[in-house]
Amino acid sequence: MKRCRHKLTMYDFAVFQVCIRGMLDESWSDYFGTQSMSVEVDDEGVAATTFTTEAVDQAALVGLINRLNSLGLPLLAVEVLPEERDRLADGGRTGEP
Repeated sequence: MKRCRHKLTMYDFAVFQVCIRGMLDESWSDYFGTQSMSVEVDDEGVAATTFTTEAVDQAALVGLINRLNSLGLPLLAVEVLPEERDRLADGGRTGEP
């Protein structure tokens, strides 16, 4: 995972990738409110599902992580997508209260 060098506040919108252990089908994308999802299975047969969020702030990201936790799905990684973050900063949404 690359280290993110962007300054991100609690109120800035960003696009995140969230990876969990386990295999979920596409129907879960609507439940979690994500724009896309993919499943990879390694050579040992262990599945990992990766969600790409819509542009969300930190509160929405924590909400997604809490939903994953309540379902007992182990969190493997959370990463901000820098190129999407840059696109949002150029003409996108930020929202300091």
